[in-house]
Amino acid sequence: MLTKRTNIIFDEADWRMLAALAQQQGTSVGHLVRQAVSQTYRDLPIKDEIKLAHQKIRSIRHVHSPIDYKELINYGRKH
Repeated sequence: MLTKRTNIIFDEADWRMLAALAQQQGTSVGHLVRQAVSQTYRDLPIKDEIKLAHQKIRSIRHVHSPIDYKELINYGRKH
């Protein structure tokens, strides 16, 4: 349920683009703005947690040189 209101001032080009897009999709400019805010900012804390976890994993795993897959395959064939 929508309970908060705000005012947003767009320049003419952005407003025309949003109005045309809303008309094409059969929705309102407000709905497009709410959808964009939700997609952009709703999961931001989760994305930050994932990024931090990824950094921790990378700091633990030390890969000193790129893997030579051909050498690895040949080693596996011999043993």
